[in-house]
Amino acid sequence: MKRMIILLMVSLLVLFFTGPLFAKDELRADLSVPEVVGDVLWVRPLGVMHIALGATAFVISLPVTIPLKKMEEAKEFLITYPYSYFIKRPLREM
Repeated sequence: MKRMIILLMVSLLVLFFTGPLFAKDELRADLSVPEVVGDVLWVRPLGVMHIALGATAFVISLPVTIPLKKMEEAKEFLITYPYSYFIKRPLREM
């Protein structure tokens, strides 16, 4: 049993540290038409819904975040980051 646990831990460590090797870093300059249409018709409307839900959660959380002085952090997490990703992001950056 001890040997199996050690083998599992080692294999998880190997997978954990080699995962970033398979990530794609290069940005493609030529997006296909279906990708751009999918971004405009699918991803962006879902992003607007995400921002609306985040704004609602922000307003609901105000009674807790104001006394704790965490209102700015909540606003950044629930509204600013989704807005910058879904709305301000150019179409060519997916």
